[in-house]
Amino acid sequence: MDYAIDYAEEGSGPTVLFVPGSFSTYAAWRPMQKWLSPDYRMIGTSLCGYGATAETRSRNDFGMRHQLRIIEQAARRAGGPVHLVGHSFGGAVALAAALANSIDVASLSLFEANPIALLNSEPRQGLYQDVQGLSREFSAAVDAGDADAAGIIIDFWGGQGTFAALPEIVRTHCRQTAPTNVIDWLTVFSFEAELRDYGALDIPVLLVRGGLANPAMVAMTDMLQHALPHVHSAVVEDAGHSLIATHAQKCAALLTRFLTIADAELPEAAMVA
Repeated sequence: MDYAIDYAEEGSGPTVLFVPGSFSTYAAWRPMQKWLSPDYRMIGTSLCGYGATAETRSRNDFGMRHQLRIIEQAARRAGGPVHLVGHSFGGAVALAAALANSIDVASLSLFEANPIALLNSEPRQGLYQDVQGLSREFSAAVDAGDADAAGIIIDFWGGQGTFAALPEIVRTHCRQTAPTNVIDWLTVFSFEAELRDYGALDIPVLLVRGGLANPAMVAMTDMLQHALPHVHSAVVEDAGHSLIATHAQKCAALLTRFLTIADAELPEAAMVA
């Protein structure tokens, strides 16, 4: 069964499927995409409850499967193998899609991906509990009608004052989609892949974080870097969680170099969209 989803396409060549994070639509990737080669076929979509993509989840039914349906539907429409590119929660969804093995994933590119469950073991369990507590504080604030509850999450990932510094149109969007983000947190906590699962991913992976990443992001990125067998990692100095927008040209350069490497490892017939 197909669902209403965002689907945007431009260019021709190997297919790159962009997965945005929470509070975002496929438009979040436009700053990077303008620096990418037109020799790629760029596909954009949005996750559950954002843009034109239907919200099929509830607080009682929030498993990752809802998000995977979107990725699978977009990949089927695109046809052939896809290079999956994800940011933040979209990075966790991209990881889940690769592990599910229900579409042909040629490579993964992850910008500040947040598979939170990795933190739920010693010696990082304190970080896990901190993040869990923050997500509960956020959910309670949304339920209490706090208009700026979204700032709890935006400032956690981006640093104190990040939400207040956003343009008013962006803050309004975040306020409107805060209830959706509450379910995103339930989804990401329910995604419990372990290090050994990531160790079985036999595809090239680009792993990028900002130099100003918070301790939870640093820990998750380090764990993925050690677990993934074919990983290329990079740190974008002076960048925070919104690096795909604030440092779009640098991120695009990293992605371009990585895709060249990943494409070289694909059979020629598989590269044709």
